[in-house]
Amino acid sequence: MKPLKVETIGDLIDGDYCLTACCEGGCYNSADLDLESLARRLGRDHSAMHDALTPLLRCSKCGSRKIGIRLSANASQKFSTRQGWLTPPKR
Repeated sequence: MKPLKVETIGDLIDGDYCLTACCEGGCYNSADLDLESLARRLGRDHSAMHDALTPLLRCSKCGSRKIGIRLSANASQKFSTRQGWLTPPKR
């Protein structure tokens, strides 16, 4: 089995991962990060680790810089709590 490698923003994009930023400053807002935009701004080789990304993020709702990030697989799959897993969008 091939080892999991998700060290850079490019690795996340290539592996079809989703990265979600979560406010830990009190409002608990969360949003999926646009990895393509991050790659254009920071470069595909920029680290995708918590300590490299979170200092660059700010909550869009309350402005807090206390941010956590959550990695999930299969960014092309959309999840709905009412309907369960939906089919991937057509490309």
